[in-house]
Amino acid sequence: MPTWTRKPQEQEGTYKFSGTFLVTQGVIAALSPEEILTIYIEIQQLVKNTGGIDYFQVYENGTGEKLYFIDQCDSEMMAQESFEQEHNYCTLLFSHEY
Repeated sequence: MPTWTRKPQEQEGTYKFSGTFLVTQGVIAALSPEEILTIYIEIQQLVKNTGGIDYFQVYENGTGEKLYFIDQCDSEMMAQESFEQEHNYCTLLFSHEY
């Protein structure tokens, strides 16, 4: 089973990765449910510890494959009166699917 390591984020942010969790078919086919859940939980813990993170998180395995975990809405967007919950989602995908 490949080990996925989160790369340091390049920017600070106020993204919470709190919306609907989407995973591409490519990731579902290549990673175990445990690997996917581990990444999701790690990001949730990082958000909890920091109060918010950059919208763009990168994971890499030992063979150089990369996963992108991208959030759509930061705290400011979600605080707007016009915010619609259906637009709050985060997506886990391979870099080549981006």
